[in-house]
Amino acid sequence: MKKQSCGNCRNIDWMIKKEAQGRLSGRYRYGCSAQRSGYICGFIANDGKLDTLVCPSWNGGKSEETDYEKLAEQYNEKLQGLYDRWSEWKARGCPKADVTDGEYLNRLRAGIEAMMRQIENLFDEADYPDCYYAPLPPVMDVGFMANCQEIKEYAIRALKEYRNNQDFLWLSEHIRQLDNEDKENSEAYRLLCHAESLEEAIQLDHYLQMKRESFQDSLYEDMASCKKRILSRKGRTTKRRPKKSGHQIIGQMGIGELKVS
Repeated sequence: MKKQSCGNCRNIDWMIKKEAQGRLSGRYRYGCSAQRSGYICGFIANDGKLDTLVCPSWNGGKSEETDYEKLAEQYNEKLQGLYDRWSEWKARGCPKADVTDGEYLNRLRAGIEAMMRQIENLFDEADYPDCYYAPLPPVMDVGFMANCQEIKEYAIRALKEYRNNQDFLWLSEHIRQLDNEDKENSEAYRLLCHAESLEEAIQLDHYLQMKRESFQDSLYEDMASCKKRILSRKGRTTKRRPKKSGHQIIGQMGIGELKVS
């Protein structure tokens, strides 16, 4: 094992990197699970300076050779897991739809690079895990989306199913009857707009938007709940008794006088 330092400490989080401001501008520090601040104990100008930093909470490899080998196996499994996930998302697409598949793949690639740096700081070169020598995945176009044809076919089916949903049809018919100030109006409008947004994405071949609009797990439940609240409010309104008209105010014109005038 190498000497104790932040560079080979298992508390370091390579995925977190905070840039310094002011007089320390140009320096940075990584995340640390052992420090109260959430970061390593000092700012550095480059990763090589990590070897000069260490704190009492240092957590490195075990002294026994068998434990050291187990640690190498653990890193090999973690790194292989990142490679496997990259290959799966490249072929099938990321299960999330916050950003494009290309952006997710590049984030995974950055995670692979960060773990490789951690291996370099933690182990001697002769003890690098086998997976360390696997080729680094390529940088992907940020607009890349996997299985575009399947995404579009699913989106077309989702749009048809959406517009045939009974709660969607009911909300479409009754939204004009709602008070503009009614909060249920804005909620119904938001739910109905998914159809227009999905149709637009299909027409423009906007695959990320298709994916995002198609996978709305709670959409049908939300439409049903919105319809229920509207019906409940209508029921309460019809049950209210009309207010009795008060006496005419002295000096106010009567209906007959209004006609004459």
